[in-house]
Order: sequence, then structure tokens, then C-alpha cells
Amino acid sequence: MDTAFCFLKEDAKRLPVYIENVIDDLRLSGFSFAKRVLLIGVAFGLMTTAKAEIVTILPANPKNLESVITRIEVTDSCFYNFRVPIQLKQVGTVIRVDITATSDCAELGVPPPTQDLDIKLGQFPPGAFSVDVFRTYIPNTGIALQAVQLGSAQFTVTDNNATKTGPFPLVDYTDHWWNPQESGMGFSIMQHPSDRIFAAWFVYDQAGQPIWYTLQPGQWLSPTVYSGPIYKTTGTYLGVTYDLGQLVVTPVGTGTFSFHSYSSATFAYTVEGKEGTKEITRLSF
Repeated sequence: MDTAFCFLKEDAKRLPVYIENVIDDLRLSGFSFAKRVLLIGVAFGLMTTAKAEIVTILPANPKNLESVITRIEVTDSCFYNFRVPIQLKQVGTVIRVDITATSDCAELGVPPPTQDLDIKLGQFPPGAFSVDVFRTYIPNTGIALQAVQLGSAQFTVTDNNATKTGPFPLVDYTDHWWNPQESGMGFSIMQHPSDRIFAAWFVYDQAGQPIWYTLQPGQWLSPTVYSGPIYKTTGTYLGVTYDLGQLVVTPVGTGTFSFHSYSSATFAYTVEGKEGTKEITRLSF
């Protein structure tokens, strides 16, 4: 037993598998239930003292309306069970993240990816916040051990609206937008934390061939109205080596998004001599 616990001290990452093996050995050798409970309790005491994982925040200095990500350093392929949903809970300025690790990884022989685990926490108002990451291990006995804290991190959201002098949006309109009555046409709108919008409009030309335009950079005329120039771009065919000399960016008109609500808008345009409007909504899929 001393040798086993030395092994645990040297390599805490293998502890869950070791616990299961010891429990199986106890069953086979006829140990009493009380001794099994005692062994699990001692082993669990070692688990709670395991080395904390590295938890970081991306971006390091988030702004309001900017998505905040917590990154957890993954130490092995069975670090967590990607089949079990990750739980997020916020109380005040404290966010708790719960992940689960089980013996499924070893039993099924299909370990999850080993890259670091990125978890979207959400968008936050200006202020200071903290995130605590916990992991619950469930061995093949089905009895969940107490959650162990892996690490924590803090971040401060900056109010980038405080220094703005012109109109700025109060909503993030990033999404795919379309008109359900005009399937095949739509917009991909990306609103950066700087408030600037990049919008790609995919539609068809006079010959019925697919064509796309971009609206960039533009400006906010009010918190819900954004207007800017529209460009048509041509370049290198994807099947050959890219040639920068073939890139041609042509201004073809202007466009204006008027957002009526979080999920509805009107797009007015003048493109290549044609004027019109499109009623659009967020695309749900």
C-alpha cells in the first residue's frame, strides 16, 4: 500500500484509474465494505490536494459586449468527459464552471481531444469578476466523488463606452440574417467590440450566378442605424495558387442597416445602379 501511495504522489493524474483498480482488488479479496469506504476516503484526500490546473481568461482585458472565454490547461486525454455538458453558474460577480470526468474515456477507448479546453462564459458589463473551475470524477462504480476545485482566475471588464463621443450600439447584432421568404439570400454580420461592422451579403447577379458583396467599414448614425460603402471583390480561383495581382476591390454602392429590435432589421441599398430594401431577421439553426 505504501508503494501505491508513493505512486499517487508522483503522478496524481493517474489517481482515478488507480482508485478503481484498488476497489476492484478489494472486491476480489473479500475486504469488508467499511475498509473499502476507508480506502476511498484516504484516496479522495489525496485527490483534493492535487496540483491546481492553469486557468486563464481570453481576451486578457475584455470590453463590455465582448465574449469572455476561460481556458483550462488539459493535462491528459481523459481530463474531462466531453459527452457530459459543462455547467455554468453565476452568483453576483462569481462564475462557477463544473466539468465532469468519468471512466468512460478508458473503457470506450475513444479519448476526447487533448488540446486546452476553451469555455465561453458570456458577455459582461463593466466590473471585476472571478471564475472558479471544479471537476467531479465519477468512477465506473457510478458513485460521484466530491467536486474538486482545479483553479481560478479573475478578470476586469472595461467600459469602452465611457470614452465614446459619437453614437454607438447597445446590442451585439453579430449573426446570420435573412428573409425567410427569400431563401438563398442573406447577410453574415460581424460586429467587433470596436463597434465597427463587417457584413457579407450573398445574393445573385443578373445571370442568376452567386455573387457576394461586403459592407465595410461604415459608421453608426444612431444606436440602431449603421451605414457604409458596399464593395464587390474578385480574385484568384481557389483551385490554383493565390495571386495577389488578381485581387480587384470595386466600390459598387452603399447600404444601411436599420435595426428595429434585437432580431429584426431593414437593409436599404443602392448597388450597381439598383435600389431596394430587404426585411431581415436573425437566422435560427
